[in-house]
Parts: sequence; structure tokens; C-alpha cells
Amino acid sequence: MLRDAMTKTTCAVVMAIGVLALSSSASAQPPTTATATAAPTGTPSVSAQVVVILAREIAGVIDPRLTGLTALREAPFSAFHSMDIWSEHSLTLTQGVPVTVDLPNGRVIQLVLEEVTADGRNHVRVSINRREQSDYLPVLEVAAPPGDPFFVAGQNFMGGMLVIGVSMGRREGVTAAIAPRPRLAAPPGLTPPTIRH
Repeated sequence: MLRDAMTKTTCAVVMAIGVLALSSSASAQPPTTATATAAPTGTPSVSAQVVVILAREIAGVIDPRLTGLTALREAPFSAFHSMDIWSEHSLTLTQGVPVTVDLPNGRVIQLVLEEVTADGRNHVRVSINRREQSDYLPVLEVAAPPGDPFFVAGQNFMGGMLVIGVSMGRREGVTAAIAPRPRLAAPPGLTPPTIRH
């Protein structure tokens, strides 16, 4: 089983050639809370989209908005036969300013834009931790081209695994849209996901 092969501290990361575009519908966005001071004028920033996917190995349906992403059809993600989009988040990453998104399993993913490289790649540090802890240990660092999403997996939840897709900016000459769809209802006791800047 894929979940047995991945420990809680191990994540799988795959770059995908494609566009991870999220709905701009206000009803599809979770509440946001700004907690960081404004960055200095002129500090590099980039738009980002985060999608949280609940993936299971049991037979089921893969959300049609995910079928065009090559990485999700390759190992290790090819072991999942059911994928539902749990939540979607649009945010802005500013160099050196941590942004966090609450995950439905009680953990938090933190993104920090380290730099925009000379060739246009977005160098970002990704960390995952428990909600009540403040020390974010780096899980991975990625230098992603604009619009090319990468995926992080390894967080168990509801008999499946959370797969988190991150896309920053947009590739030139490419347009894509994902039709709006309500988020899956959270089980009792779970609060809606929150973005923190």
C-alpha cells in the first residue's frame, strides 16, 4: 500500500507540465486572515494557487479537473484510483513572507517564496507542521517554472492521503480554467481551511 510506504515525515514530490488553474469564484474560497506585516516596497511577489486533494487507493472517481495533469497519472500518484478536490486557495507569495494554509488533518502547510531566479523560476520552500507548533522544518525546496504545478503527498486523512498541488504564476500563451465546484463538506469537528499571510 502506498500509505505504508510513506512515513509521516516523508513526502513525494512530482513536477507536472501543465497548468493548475483554480476557480475565481468567491464562494469557492475559504476565509483568509492576514497576520504578517507588509513587505517592503519593491519586494518580488507572485500569485499562487494551492489545491488540496483527497486521494484514495480504492476504486472511485477522479475529478475531471485533475485528469489533464500528467504527474498525477505517474508513480507514486498512479496508485490512487479516487481523487476529490477538498479545497482550493488563491493567494500571493511575497519574497521572505511565510504564508500558511490549514490542512483538514490538523496540520498546516507553509510556503515561503525565497526568490525569483534570473530565468524566471520561482524558488519556494515548503514546510508542513502541526497547527499548534511554530517550528516549521523544511520538507522540500522547489524551483518551479511559472504555471508548472508541483505536488506534495504524505499526509494521511480519512482513509486516504492528502495530495497538495502548488502552482505559481502562469505560463505565457497558456490559458486554463477549472469550473467552479463546492468544496467537499468537512466531517463534524473539522473547521474550514484557512489561509494566513
